[in-house]
Amino acid sequence: MDTFEKLILGLKGKLKEAKSGDKPSLFTEKVKYVYNLVTGYRKRLESIEKNMKKYLDERKKIVDTKKEEVLKGFVQSMSISKTDILTLIDKGWNYIASGDYPQAEKVLEVALKKSPDNVEVMKLLGWAYMYTERYDDALFLYQKVLSIQPNDAMARNNLGYICYKRKIFGEAIEHLSKVIKSGREASTSLYANYYLGLIYFEREMYNDAINFFGRALEIGPNLFEAKYYLALSYYKKGRVNKAMEIWKEMVGANPNNRWSQLAKKKLSGENQNNK
Repeated sequence: MDTFEKLILGLKGKLKEAKSGDKPSLFTEKVKYVYNLVTGYRKRLESIEKNMKKYLDERKKIVDTKKEEVLKGFVQSMSISKTDILTLIDKGWNYIASGDYPQAEKVLEVALKKSPDNVEVMKLLGWAYMYTERYDDALFLYQKVLSIQPNDAMARNNLGYICYKRKIFGEAIEHLSKVIKSGREASTSLYANYYLGLIYFEREMYNDAINFFGRALEIGPNLFEAKYYLALSYYKKGRVNKAMEIWKEMVGANPNNRWSQLAKKKLSGENQNNK
């Protein structure tokens, strides 16, 4: 028997006692007493019911909000197909390859917003940031990549480039040398050699620069920036004819390439000096 049933039986008992032999006035008082008890119990029950309803309503709101958030996230994730991200990655890479880094940033920032933990997007966007000199933004992305994939050669490669641009040459050489020794990917070895060539060129160690630019071109013969700096290294050494030969080759192979345009200016300037 629960508490409520005991309460009802108790009230019935009181009424029965009052009815059995009391005077009418006393009986009335006892009925009033029982009535007041019932009224008090009813008010307390109404208060409890009201508080319970309030609690359940609030709980329902919390649950509904969470359900809505989960549903929203699910719908959002369903709306971002793998194909969409791959398309954006492909566009971003094409812009990087053509040297249009600001446009690459725009495309890849959209991709990162849609897929914030996509490592490929972070790596390419970091690359675009490097070439627009947003080194802090690039550094943040590559540190995040390495926290997910500690052996990622491209991320380490580009960290080396950032150190080079900040003139932290020792650390830059360390990062880039690790990439070359790992030999995991041809593309990362290509740029590691190119970046090392830039470091030694800036330090006026032209023989070492020529060595690394040459290695880069063995892996990727169409890396025009490496060709340009290879010629410039020869030029700085006094081997002007060798430099001009390389620059002429660049202009003849692809006159619209931005590095070929720089080579053309060098050729024009040298021709003016020889007049």
